[in-house]
Amino acid sequence: MNLKQTIYIALAVVTLVIGIHQSMVNGILHSYWILMLSVIFVMLFRLERRDT
Repeated sequence: MNLKQTIYIALAVVTLVIGIHQSMVNGILHSYWILMLSVIFVMLFRLERRDT
């Protein structure tokens, strides 16, 4: 795992935790974009992993 993959997976985990917290506090509709950002980081991680 190289640095780019590590950054992608770390950002995915951080945004997922923040999204779960915000969905418990504010509701899912207000935190949907944060959760989707986490999904984007997971997709980028998988894409980068496939290319190496």
